[in-house]
Formats: sequence, structure tokens, C-alpha cells
Amino acid sequence: MTVEQYDSIVIGGGISGLASAHYAAENGQRTLLLEKGERPGGCINTHAFESCGGFWTELGAHTCYNSYASLLDIMQACGVLERVEPKAKVSFRMLNGERIVSIPSQLSFLELLVSVPRLFGLTKQGKTVGEYYAKIIGRRNFARVLGPALDAVICQPAAGFPADALFRKRERRKEVTRNFTLPGGIQDIVQAIAEQLGPALQTHQEIDAVSREDGGFRVRCGDGSEWRARDLVLATPAPVAAGLLAQAYPELSQLLSQIAEASIETLAVVVPAEALTLAPLAGIIAAEDDFFSAVSRDTRPDPRYRGFSFHFRPNRLDEQQKLSRICQVLQIEPEQIADHASTINRLPSLALGHAELTSEIDGHLAGERLGLTGNYFGGVSIEDCVLRSRSEFERLYSSSSAT
Repeated sequence: MTVEQYDSIVIGGGISGLASAHYAAENGQRTLLLEKGERPGGCINTHAFESCGGFWTELGAHTCYNSYASLLDIMQACGVLERVEPKAKVSFRMLNGERIVSIPSQLSFLELLVSVPRLFGLTKQGKTVGEYYAKIIGRRNFARVLGPALDAVICQPAAGFPADALFRKRERRKEVTRNFTLPGGIQDIVQAIAEQLGPALQTHQEIDAVSREDGGFRVRCGDGSEWRARDLVLATPAPVAAGLLAQAYPELSQLLSQIAEASIETLAVVVPAEALTLAPLAGIIAAEDDFFSAVSRDTRPDPRYRGFSFHFRPNRLDEQQKLSRICQVLQIEPEQIADHASTINRLPSLALGHAELTSEIDGHLAGERLGLTGNYFGGVSIEDCVLRSRSEFERLYSSSSAT
């Protein structure tokens, strides 16, 4: 059997893998991107409801900003940047019992007034999200408002996250609208990169084994297909990367296995616009409920339908129970749901010391033609993923050029 040779093989077709393959292909590398699922995109998952005329909701990532410089560069290279659309200016609100209320109404301004001066001189280094932000706004305000809001951002309990893993300040491109989407949702970005890659992107490719060879790597698929490459990039969740590298890089595999993950069960519903009395909003933040948040399609209004993607805590409710809870929150009857869709996403669950762990991982990668990228390095945002992919490409490409 002939084993085809590439300059670079990327395993994993989420935004990290797509960015990695884009950088390699754009710089003249013969590149192959292997994705085990039926579609690329990973946690970028815009679902179009054919029963509702193509009305879509985001089942995963839903936010892009004009501070995402690396993502914007890729979008420009793929001809999709000019298609961005601003989001409607609507606010997030909170669920208090069974009432949907404004976020400021849940704050204690006296506690906020007392706590804010602590911000000066306070550093995120070595502190958890709970430790850092509770000092700034007060423990009660954190428990009632900011804690649930941050849980909603990462769809898991945020209090134990390293404080420096969230909210990095970045320069904005002022010619691009601040908070944007695209006509077909964020999936339009994925589609544009995929079209650029063409046959270099292959789906339904379950990787069975990765091995080192003189001058590079051999990748074997579950159906027996094999490929070789000088450079290999794993753009998979950390546990998957740990499994693939167990034989070739046992110490690196052991480090990757220390990174935990959290499951997010998302159920999106489409409701005829006239069935709802709820005022337009960006989403609903829940505290001490079966779901973390519900992200609304009201940021891109449609005269026919409204859509809501509820991000549920794992292993609590079955589908019917989730639909029932959604109906309670939206104050509608089950028969008023025009359609629904669900998925399960996984995100890294980070703890203090994560920066030191990833630094140790990078130490093992030094001098190797192996790249690792994903949402478990600099942060979980789309831009964090793209930045990591770019830095890994630059490291591998400079190493390849030197040889």
C-alpha cells in the first residue's frame, strides 16, 4: 500500500485545527487536515433548522469581537471578512426564581462601593476566579451575579478557574464592528476556511495511531489508511491528544492527561415570534439552576422566529425534562416549540497551576516537529485558539526552514 507523504498533517478540525491547516497551506506546505466527525468546526456549530426555513441558532461558540485580530486576518484571507454583520444591541438578563430581571437589579451597590477600591494593586496571578473577583465586587455580589455570569461564559463552574485565564485585553480593529456574526452564523467562518483547504480537509477520519519515524510521523486511520508527514499538529482535546501520544511521547501524554474536561449539554429551541411575550435579549444567565445560560438569536432578529440555546449542567435532565424547563423559563407551551436540536460539547476545566503545566508541555515540544494546539493553552475563546495555532505554526515552520 502506498503511504502518501505530506509536509504537515493536522488532526482535529475545530477552529484550532482549521487555523493550523490554513497557516500551513497558505505558506506553501503540502497539508492534510483530518477530522473524525462529519463536519469541521468543533465547538463552532451553527445549526440551521430546515423545518423553519433555514433559521439558525448557535449550538456552541457564539461570540466574535473586533479584537480577534488573528481570526480577522484569516477571515480576510478567506474572503469572508466583508460579510460580517453587527449584532443587535440587546442585553443579557438574569433568572431570579422564575422571573427574568436586569443584572443591575441583583447587585448590592453598597457592597460594590466598599469592594471596588480593592482592585487597585490586586493581581490575577496565582488567584482563582472566585478569589480575585469576589474581592473586587464583594462575596455576595460574586455569588449572586458575577459568579453565575462567568459560569455562563465557560458553561461550567468558573470559581476555581485561574483568574488570568479569562478576559485578556486586546487591541481592536475599529473598521470592524465590535461584536459580530455572519449571515449564516459563525459557521460561515468555518465554511470559508474549509473551502479554501478543499481536498486537504477530510472528514470521517478516526485516527487509530500516531508513531514517530525518521524524519517525521506516520498517522494511521481506523480504516487502515496511512499517511506520513514531516510535521504533525494535534488540534484535539487534551485527553484525545494524550491517548494518541501515549506510545510516541509518554511523558508528554502524562502531562496532557492532567487537563480535565467538562461536558456541556446544549438544547436549542425555535419558537414562532408571536408566541413569546419575552422582550428581546442577548441571553439569560441562571444561578443555581439546571442550566448555566440561554443564548438568544435576538442579536440577529428575524421576523418569523426566535431561537434560544440552553446550556445545561451535565447529567441532570433528560431531553423531555430539558424541554419542560425551557418552556417554564420562556413561559410557553411545549406545542409552541417549532423545532429543537441538541449536542454535547466539551471544554477544558482549568485549575490553578495550569500555566505552569502548559509551560512544561511546551518544554517537551521544544525542538520537536510535533505541534499541540487547542482551547486548553491560552484560553477558551476562538481568538485564544487561533493565536495558539499561529504560534505553533511559526515554531514548526521556522524549525522546518532551518533544516
